Amino acid sequence: ETGTWDYKTEEDMPKKQSKGKKITTTESAAKRGSRNSNPLFVKRPKNFRIGNDIQPKRDLTRFVKWPRYVRIQRQKRVLLRRLKVPPVLHQFSHTLDANAAKRLFTLLMKYRTESRK
Repeated sequence: ETGTWDYKTEEDMPKKQSKGKKITTTESAAKRGSRNSNPLFVKRPKNFRIGNDIQPKRDLTRFVKWPRYVRIQRQKRVLLRRLKVPPVLHQFSHTLDANAAKRLFTLLMKYRTESRK
């Protein structure tokens, strides 16, 4: 007949999903005693309650009281990113370094207007 299945044992039959507790792969492997699971390396869930496992170290750099100059330079950077500065004023935010300024002023001295002396 077509449409019927010929099952040999109960293990060959499709299993129904139970609505109870789901079993993880490590638990099912431990219950089966498979060749991959080693009793020395069984993964156990950590318990971080009082008197149990120690909590992992967290990155607390955000909560540190930073020095004043660090806070000011970070706040300035955020403000400059958020504010729209007109180009006429923005040109003064990037000044020349000392060496470039010295070369510029020596060049401009050549084109200075004549004095009365």
